[in-house]
Amino acid sequence: MIALKEFASSFLYIVSWLLFAISAYLLYWTIIMPMLAIIPLTIMLTAGFLCRYFSKKWDSRGENAE
Repeated sequence: MIALKEFASSFLYIVSWLLFAISAYLLYWTIIMPMLAIIPLTIMLTAGFLCRYFSKKWDSRGENAE
């Protein structure tokens, strides 16, 4: 009976470390990766708004064309 208790204790210890590793992995993909994705997102949004601004500014059909 003692061997079964030690086996169960070791098994639960290993399972607890696996659960900890899975939760750390999920935390990484749900918290840290989206924060890293903010940098390219802001760069793309800024570039898009700058292109739109210069497109409207350099449009030859300005207010005086009509």
